[in-house]
Amino acid sequence: MDPIGIPDVAGVEESLVAASAAHPRPAAAVDQGGAGSPIAVLGTTFAGRVTLWSANAQSLFGWSAEEAVGRPLTELLDLGLTPAEIAELLFVGSVGAWTRDVSVTDRSGRRTLLRLTATLAVGPDGIDEIVCTLRPVPATPSGGTAERPLRTVAERGSDLVLVCGQDLTVNYAGPSLYRTFGYRARDVIGTPGWRYVHPLDRAALRRHWQAALTRPAEPQELELRVRDADGGWRWVQLRISNLSDDQTLSAMVLDLRDVSETRRLADRLAAGERLLHELLQTALEGVWVLDPTGKVLLANARMAELLGVDASRLVGSPAFDLVDPVTAGFLRHRLTHRSTGAREQYEFSFIRPDGSRRWVRASGAPRYGPSGGYLGSIETMHDITDRKRLEAELQRRGRPDAEPRLVAERADQFAGVPGLDRLSRREFEVVRLLLRGDRVPVIARQLFVSQSTVRNHLSSVFRKLRVTSQQELIVLLRERRLPG
Repeated sequence: MDPIGIPDVAGVEESLVAASAAHPRPAAAVDQGGAGSPIAVLGTTFAGRVTLWSANAQSLFGWSAEEAVGRPLTELLDLGLTPAEIAELLFVGSVGAWTRDVSVTDRSGRRTLLRLTATLAVGPDGIDEIVCTLRPVPATPSGGTAERPLRTVAERGSDLVLVCGQDLTVNYAGPSLYRTFGYRARDVIGTPGWRYVHPLDRAALRRHWQAALTRPAEPQELELRVRDADGGWRWVQLRISNLSDDQTLSAMVLDLRDVSETRRLADRLAAGERLLHELLQTALEGVWVLDPTGKVLLANARMAELLGVDASRLVGSPAFDLVDPVTAGFLRHRLTHRSTGAREQYEFSFIRPDGSRRWVRASGAPRYGPSGGYLGSIETMHDITDRKRLEAELQRRGRPDAEPRLVAERADQFAGVPGLDRLSRREFEVVRLLLRGDRVPVIARQLFVSQSTVRNHLSSVFRKLRVTSQQELIVLLRERRLPG
């Protein structure tokens, strides 16, 4: 049997969440110490006059709420306490929770042994009141009842302390309940605690609660969402301590710490990291982040492609081990330069593991921590191998007028396109990137020119090929099987 009666019906989570949103105040739907519960709930002022009298208090002691509210508690019940103990009960706020087994005499003169737990609380009118629960005392294994001396439970720091029975019914709620969640103690004392827990977190609560019951020496900790008085959900860190064998308390003690802001910060950080990862993986440039020693802390798939290595090798490896020895020396020099605060752009080549040489244009900048300490370098690399090969070919031929012809020769499969041989090298590069699916801003970044320069090149291409738009140009060249 589930010790706390948490519903465990598969497939109802969404309906429970919807129901929670529709009814944001669980206390309004719960009869504190109602007729079906063995717990009586009552409240008094510091002067001892009754402010709260639950249905179970009426059933257990014989006084109706109309008769009880406003009268001195000592006129209604004999709690079997000395004047000094009654005074201590009424000033319970100075010590926290007040728990004691008392022999109570009701209206008919019947005496019942009950466990009394008192809480300092804020009443509906904003005035402090004492809210008490009285419930039957369980028998000891010997068949009798244990003598139970005074026991106090004080809150520690910003934590909220709840004292519950093994069925998770709340018997005590610390003073920070109202400050943290907006509930008054009279709203929650005597109610099942699981009703305030997010439906999707109840299964975890059930597992940890059962573990606390079966292994009392092992406090259980988890994070879950708890509904506040406004109907919102707050993340709390919960610690469950089983003190059922404690002679002076015999209860489950729950320490709750509001960690909503911490969770929000963690969620924003995780979202930022996901966005950064997506940006890196979709970038056309290779990107890596190096620590001061040159070890790769972060890299994208494009960088692995440029280097010709498996992506799993990048993170954690020294950057110098991923390139040829000559290039490694060059990168060490650049990283040393970066540690002085230099931001720079430069071009270099390297030999990949397959023996091919690639040229890249790199942009590097130093990274600093919040205190100003040097953390390493971040660099982006753009592949310019095709451009370097073309420039080398033109230089080898030594013919200034060879550039348009060379472009046409390299694109001889497009000979059927009138005017293509009139395109300059840069115009041909713009067309090639356009057909690859890139648009003006991306082409500008690829070629390290302004967007207006790219548009000027396109206007020139339109005139030479006698088209009027990018779409018309793309259709014309793709029909002639021009690859991107």
